[in-house]
Amino acid sequence: MILRLLLVGLWVYPALLYAQEIERRLILIGDAGEINTKQELLIPAAAELVLPNKTMAYFLGDNIYPTGMGLDDSSRLQSAAILRSQFEPFRQRGVPVYFMAGNHDWDKSGPDGLAKIKAQEAYIHRLGDSDLRFVPSAGNLGPFVELLTDSIVTVIYDSEFWLFPYHDTVQSAELSQQKKQFLANLTNIAEEHSEKQLLVMSHHPMRSYGEHSLRFSVTDHIFPLRKVWKGLYIPLPVVGSIYPLLRSTVFRTAEDVKHPRYRELIESVTDALGNHPRVIYVSGHDHGLQLIQDGTFTQVVSGSGAKTSDIRTASDLQYRFGQQGFTVMDFLTNGETKVSFYIVDKDLIRKDFDASLLDGKAVH
Repeated sequence: MILRLLLVGLWVYPALLYAQEIERRLILIGDAGEINTKQELLIPAAAELVLPNKTMAYFLGDNIYPTGMGLDDSSRLQSAAILRSQFEPFRQRGVPVYFMAGNHDWDKSGPDGLAKIKAQEAYIHRLGDSDLRFVPSAGNLGPFVELLTDSIVTVIYDSEFWLFPYHDTVQSAELSQQKKQFLANLTNIAEEHSEKQLLVMSHHPMRSYGEHSLRFSVTDHIFPLRKVWKGLYIPLPVVGSIYPLLRSTVFRTAEDVKHPRYRELIESVTDALGNHPRVIYVSGHDHGLQLIQDGTFTQVVSGSGAKTSDIRTASDLQYRFGQQGFTVMDFLTNGETKVSFYIVDKDLIRKDFDASLLDGKAVH
């Protein structure tokens, strides 16, 4: 414990030295909705990186595993404890906290999804804390737009609202119009803030190389039981090739990038934002840390607050880590953006990788 605190102190001291250069710090934690040993370690450690009056914390969805906010008294208490484990370390330091919805918050894309995200929002509202927010409001696609500084705008939307398969009759009838209005709003935002840095946040990434990408390695085909337990290296090559096939066909889900509804979401959002030169997409969903850059496209995935999964290699993947961790994004007064990835290493949290971006592009 002493060593961990010393390590945290080593991060904070240099951070304070150049704090005058930092205009805003964002701490990004996704898929943190299960209390486990590493989750209990990493969230307080992330809170130690707070710069007073400059820091905001964002929980990128899947805030309550396995199926969102409980609807009866007993399960609601358990759900509330999971939420508190995430926001309390930050609110105790006066840091504004934002929660957005993920598919697990929507009843794991189940029939009670709308009721459960409304219950999660209601719990947060009952706390009466204006700096603890659920955005966009439950049951709305969004976007929620906020000007963080004169040069930085956050645009947050509920991607699961787009993918959700159980909208009622009235919602289904209105869904097409809501999507059109949402996309028109994105286009207007991009035009209005053409000179600013746009941070477009949602639970589902526009690009990812984790489990939801349906990219399966040779190891996956030969050792399929690693899906159950990562250390279970029992060769079952034929069985191992059946799972990827079934996952892409019989058991396909809109939570996977290759699904037509997910592809529609990606194409619609990226088209609506057009050629805005300064967009950074920020998401969770896949349980790992990723920095993806391809020309002017930048995607940060920070989805391993409580869960883990393998991340595949790719030519545009600048960084990947398939274990628990979180991301810090610093916006400097010179227009540069610094992205730092922190990981759980045994019983310590350490910075594993950082990159500097200028206008959304890597600075080498």
